[in-house]
Amino acid sequence: MFTIRPNQFDQFLQHDPERFIDQLLDFIAETMPDEIRGIPPRLIREQIRVAIARARKYGLTKDEHVMGFVSVMFEIAPNFDEEPVLQKILTNTRLSPSERWESLFADTPELNAAWERAAHPKFYDANAWIESGN
Repeated sequence: MFTIRPNQFDQFLQHDPERFIDQLLDFIAETMPDEIRGIPPRLIREQIRVAIARARKYGLTKDEHVMGFVSVMFEIAPNFDEEPVLQKILTNTRLSPSERWESLFADTPELNAAWERAAHPKFYDANAWIESGN
């Protein structure tokens, strides 16, 4: 997986959406160049916007959680959150958004299998990059 240093989060200002998108674009270009190779920056920015909206749908609002969600969409699959085990965690309203996000990465056989399913090429759905309602 990827590592995000805590001091990086101090730079991301969601109250300035365009700057936040710029920061995410820079982060993705630096850490996942293969995942975005050949995609025009304009399209990547739109994918980031869709990913941010998708993260917020689950109540994820902290910079680090939103950035992590966006990164996972690029690294694993844009629809990783539709994998049933991961979906169950993300929609568990008994947990806070932070607890839900952290629970996704517990080292358990069930979650490890869920991540493997989400990362499988047959699971990948490019339509997840399209904002619903468009």
